[in-house]
Amino acid sequence: MNTIQSMVVLFLFAGLLSPAMPALGQSGLPAGGQSASPAAVQSAGQPAGFMDIDDVRPGMQGYGLTVFQDARIDTFDVEVIGVIKNQFYTDHDIIMVGVSGPYVDDAGVIAGMSGSPVYIDGKLVGALAYRFGMFPMKPIGGVTPIGHMLDIREAVETETTPGSNAPDGTPGGMGGGRNDLDPSDPGPSGLKPIAVPMVFSGFHPGTISLFEDELRQRGLVPVAGGSVTGGNVTGATGGSVAGASGGTSPLEPGSAVSAQLIRGDFNLSGTGTVTWREEDAILAFGHPFLWTGALNIPMNRAEIITVIPDQAGSTKISSVADEVGSVLWDHTNGIYGQLGDTARMIPVELSYADAVRAPRTYRFDVMMANGWTPFLVNVAVANTILANGRSAGERTISLGGRIALRGHPDVVFDDQFSGQASLSAVARDVNGVLSFVLDNRFITPMIESLSIEIHSSDERSTAVIEDVWFGSETVEPGDTLEVRVYLRPYRGDRLVRRMDVTIPKTVSAGQVQVLVGSARAVTRHDLNAVPQRYRPTDGPRLIELLNNRRTGNRVYLKMFQGGAGGMVKGREMPGLPPSVLAVMDSERTRGSFVPIREKVVAEETIRTDYVVAGQNWSRLTVKR
Repeated sequence: MNTIQSMVVLFLFAGLLSPAMPALGQSGLPAGGQSASPAAVQSAGQPAGFMDIDDVRPGMQGYGLTVFQDARIDTFDVEVIGVIKNQFYTDHDIIMVGVSGPYVDDAGVIAGMSGSPVYIDGKLVGALAYRFGMFPMKPIGGVTPIGHMLDIREAVETETTPGSNAPDGTPGGMGGGRNDLDPSDPGPSGLKPIAVPMVFSGFHPGTISLFEDELRQRGLVPVAGGSVTGGNVTGATGGSVAGASGGTSPLEPGSAVSAQLIRGDFNLSGTGTVTWREEDAILAFGHPFLWTGALNIPMNRAEIITVIPDQAGSTKISSVADEVGSVLWDHTNGIYGQLGDTARMIPVELSYADAVRAPRTYRFDVMMANGWTPFLVNVAVANTILANGRSAGERTISLGGRIALRGHPDVVFDDQFSGQASLSAVARDVNGVLSFVLDNRFITPMIESLSIEIHSSDERSTAVIEDVWFGSETVEPGDTLEVRVYLRPYRGDRLVRRMDVTIPKTVSAGQVQVLVGSARAVTRHDLNAVPQRYRPTDGPRLIELLNNRRTGNRVYLKMFQGGAGGMVKGREMPGLPPSVLAVMDSERTRGSFVPIREKVVAEETIRTDYVVAGQNWSRLTVKR
């Protein structure tokens, strides 16, 4: 894993605001020196209301509202170039506009401007949401008509119950399918959604670079940011947020707004601009955010630190401020939020310990959605290891913890990983377990909490199975067979581990095969011989399989005999008499009964201090 080092030069602008608003002075500010707001605009003779897209004509001039510095709403100029009909979807239109003014003349259409309201003749036309060209000679943007965005309210009311926190989102690139409108694929003339800056606060630079490519594929630009004081969130599943109409700097059209995916000791949020507000309802961004549909994540005020001009894509650098409500819907034409709501997220407790530093515990909340929850937890886990240890090299990581599910047994983490790929191995394990829990066909999971325990060392603790010794090559039913497993640790002396295997009284006379191996070796045999062992048939069986999954720091022994049998609802029924087998394998039971030709005679496990590799096959004789 390589840590990407980057240097940026911050350009501070001291330009004037747009003179497009006739009631404003040369500086673009009212006489009192305060920032312009829609209320001030309308009071200066600008009529309220919306402009229908059919009334938009090339050559029309207007202005947009956004924040370039702190929380002050500034203006920029727009001129209509034309209207592109049926863009991306039938009856989905985009207004093509030229953009100019301070900041944008130097930086172009800036990541974080998504949702900036655009006004012509004082009427709201829509939200600046797209940009044209990869390296345009002058800033050209695309405006999502306000009529399209107002349709989001109908979707919220009719398609599902917003804020239900059901894990319905399957974002492409994060474990889900591709979308019709892929931010990574420029459309005609390079048309693509304006990137959303993803503000990482409390994260190591190596963590940001580790996940940068995956985020950029979804139109999200990772940037280091921060949080400002003033938030009054009191809990993950309940608490208070800043008032809808009170508090500091309430949201209004043109304000910077953040949608928070992680909050607490770690913070991750996407920043855009408010397009429209009616009482406690908020519309923003003007294009999709995470492609989740129903959503339930915190909505926060944001403050812009500065703008970083870049030919490949300029970006606002922001800080997340007070939580003021919840984002409840992620739509093709923007996001919908409700002021005053409290988002329900998953509380996570992540502890870290090693031989050098005192143990540390991090507490944070993550959003709940298919694909995104495992990804976000992986980001936090990787960050904890990188921030407290090394970004590369040999190490051993022990993983523990549990997923607490409402109405179901806990799912447990208990494994060990070692070597230079240990960090990615931990990520795969955590991601795999959470993905199975969230995306299964048997139960709708509600995760009450998640705890993860990590212990890391800077040494490689691996061993290979070199040999296996049996106390006898002939056994009888009821015997206890002594087995010795010889392990060769990495750069260490050979050692032996003993296990005693009880031979069942039901074993048949004849040959038995014995496999002694690592978790990978034994699981590979099972998948080849009887893959049905790993196919859950209901919710309890799914959780049982997850909790009984094999781990890297154990040696496994399995003793097999040939014999006809079957599996019914995930349960093995070996050694069935021919008459019973004929009934079970009839046409009437076809599908619920799966025949198998292998019978497991005995199993045994020993735990070691090493991540084990290798296998050994042997043959014994059973006498009766």
